Amino acid sequence: MKRNEVEDLIKQGYHVLQRGGPVKVKGDLWYYLEEIDEEDTSVLVLTDVLRFSDEELEMVRG
Repeated sequence: MKRNEVEDLIKQGYHVLQRGGPVKVKGDLWYYLEEIDEEDTSVLVLTDVLRFSDEELEMVRG
């Protein structure tokens, strides 16, 4: 995934990538994240993904 793709998803109103797909969270993002099964490591917060290195971004599927 490229940095500009992540930025575009954020501009479109998406908040997280879950199982490789963008998701718009209705309500409080942190509450949503707390409700997800703790073992589900397939969820990435898009604003956090922007801090990834280019190499890490290459491994993200969206």
